[in-house]
Amino acid sequence: MNKVSELAIDYLQRYNCQVSEDYKTLLREACNLNPPPHGKAWYGKLYRQYSRDAEWFANSLITNATEEGNGAREVWQFANHIGNQQFAELVRSHAIDESRHSKMFVALLNMIFPTKIEADFRTELQALSPEYYHHKHPSIEPVSAEQVLDEKRVMDEIIQINLLEIRALILQLLLRPVLQAYATPENLPRVTRMSDLLIYDETKHIEYSGYCIGKYMEQGDACGGRSLRTWVREMMIYRQKTVNEMFLEDVELESSVGKTVLTTQ
Repeated sequence: MNKVSELAIDYLQRYNCQVSEDYKTLLREACNLNPPPHGKAWYGKLYRQYSRDAEWFANSLITNATEEGNGAREVWQFANHIGNQQFAELVRSHAIDESRHSKMFVALLNMIFPTKIEADFRTELQALSPEYYHHKHPSIEPVSAEQVLDEKRVMDEIIQINLLEIRALILQLLLRPVLQAYATPENLPRVTRMSDLLIYDETKHIEYSGYCIGKYMEQGDACGGRSLRTWVREMMIYRQKTVNEMFLEDVELESSVGKTVLTTQ
């Protein structure tokens, strides 16, 4: 069994998430055939090594805030082109979570490094989140029939979301003890609660995307579509491979992150 797939499934069970056994089987197979590097001991060791550098760690929090904000915008746009409205609503909720996560990473930065970042820069960081909420968000504009994505294209994107959210869960688990080590005794409880929420949200993102994958396979069953089930299996395996490749490219850039954020005050 692969450590990453089993860890993801363990967290799904821990939070009483509902995904199909078919999805679990596919995830295990994809990770066994293309073992994720983010589940390897060498990466955890490398991350902890880099995180000892306060400048690197501060900049990594800003990078997370930036990526979550950009991800919220991209995921929202993707939702507008999904024909299945149940899936679209689930994806929009994901975008709202990512918008909130961007603000959370900025809040963590401000708590952990309260006096070492220029005030003007702090103000700029607040703009990284698009500030989507369930009661306040961009209009859900209907798109033309020509702009609705093909179902397989949608499922390809959701499979990528699923595997990337598993990667995000692993990274949140690595981040948690580092955040706690940097936190003061006064802000440790709040830092820990925020870390708990990030881990919970990443798990729920794995759940909804895994649910969509399972429902899509059921659709193939209803149509007598064994080939559709085969397509999902092959795409899960292929996309795990591309996620791994992307992750390794990111690791090559890790050592260059974070030398210009903190002041010398």
